[in-house]
Amino acid sequence: MKASALLRGVVDSLLLVVFIVLGITGIGLYLAPSGRIAKSIGWTFLGLDKDTLTAIHTYLGFVMIGLVALHLIIGFKSMVTMLRMGFKKSRIKGVATLIIPFLLIGAGYQVFAYYTGEGNSEIGTTDDYYTVENSTAVYITGTMMKYYTVQELADNYGVSVDALIEELSKRGIKASPDEKLAEIEYEYGLDREEFKAMLEEIITSLKGDGG
Repeated sequence: MKASALLRGVVDSLLLVVFIVLGITGIGLYLAPSGRIAKSIGWTFLGLDKDTLTAIHTYLGFVMIGLVALHLIIGFKSMVTMLRMGFKKSRIKGVATLIIPFLLIGAGYQVFAYYTGEGNSEIGTTDDYYTVENSTAVYITGTMMKYYTVQELADNYGVSVDALIEELSKRGIKASPDEKLAEIEYEYGLDREEFKAMLEEIITSLKGDGG
């Protein structure tokens, strides 16, 4: 597909603008509190709430797909020509040029997984299995503190969710079954380790009393 210099320039300019905005909204969404916390505290990033950031990021994601597709179409012939020239000059450099981007993507994902905890999913699963099987010890994992609701925590240890909520209420913490532990922690300004220890103590007591 032959394209004028003007069309190429417009497409490249739009790609740059969309890339920058996606980067900004992506950072905002990464920093946004989980669950309903963002709404409850009126959290914003550069004046935009979480829902707005999500809408913009999603919409521009589709725009980016269209622009990249158009960019590849109008520049496909040039890309093939440059790759052929590169392979003719040096096959090793040509192969490296194709492999390096995939290695960078893989390395980037590993870094992302490390800092977000995605890479620890197997460890978390093992810990969760251990806590269910070992009836004499209660150990709540970081994954559970981050993602579990009160109901899910109670179900995981086979205790009554009503009893768990009642015990939390005695300690000045009002909670509902569908509320996430992370939301409770944030709402009451609790230290995660202290809150985790409190929950472990309550659950241990409830299991000893037969739930």
